[in-house]
Amino acid sequence: MGFCQFRENRNGILYSKNYGYFSGICVDPIEKKPFYHFHPGTEVLSLGSWGCNFRCKQCQNWHCSWGAKEVNINNYISPKNLVTMAKQRNLPGIAFTYNEPVIWPEFVHDAAKLAKVNGLYTVFVSNGSWSQESLAYYGKYIDAANIDLKGWGEKVYQKQGAYFGQIPQNLILAFKKYKIHLELTTLVIPDINDSCEQFNLISNWIVSNLSPDIPWHLLRFFPKLSPDKDFCKLATTPLETLKKAQKIAKKNGLTNVYI
Repeated sequence: MGFCQFRENRNGILYSKNYGYFSGICVDPIEKKPFYHFHPGTEVLSLGSWGCNFRCKQCQNWHCSWGAKEVNINNYISPKNLVTMAKQRNLPGIAFTYNEPVIWPEFVHDAAKLAKVNGLYTVFVSNGSWSQESLAYYGKYIDAANIDLKGWGEKVYQKQGAYFGQIPQNLILAFKKYKIHLELTTLVIPDINDSCEQFNLISNWIVSNLSPDIPWHLLRFFPKLSPDKDFCKLATTPLETLKKAQKIAKKNGLTNVYI
């Protein structure tokens, strides 16, 4: 069994254990993802599965993203039925969210491809841990992605139980080659990623490597939602810290910075 808990090696063959099995499905405002510059004012059919390739100590969806002991076999939907559900409810799009979408790439590929054929938009809410191969597989079927940028650099990511890796390169590839609309989100956590240095590094990189118009969403950390006992002891993010980050980012040329 793989780290994500839903890829299994059987006699040298890798199997997906969660194709079409969802942990949750509902209708959300697109702004909740959050997307502020992509089809604002619309609602989107949102669904997620189980599992993740990170174990973030601040994760608010750990009940599904950290895996599940058993998959409810009644919680199954085919790509065709998913698209039919969206169209029957007159919804313009589908969002792959709640857990990390790259954990069920086969389903995402099939569902997103069918959605595009039927005139629906598709969005990812992701940690950005893609690869060139995965983007080649489903990138052309994804219209927009909100990436959880947890800070800047490997050390900051390690503090949170995540892996920085090739995320910057992946964002450039998604934005410039596959023309995916990007919005970025950072959960600002006291003593983890709340320094002026971090705010400068992130905002300067976005302006220089993507676009000054990329929306950056700054979120407040609430320790009681954390699954990690040490993170539960951290402070709630002061509003002034978010305002400081916003001010720094705008000074560096980033146009759309939201608290």
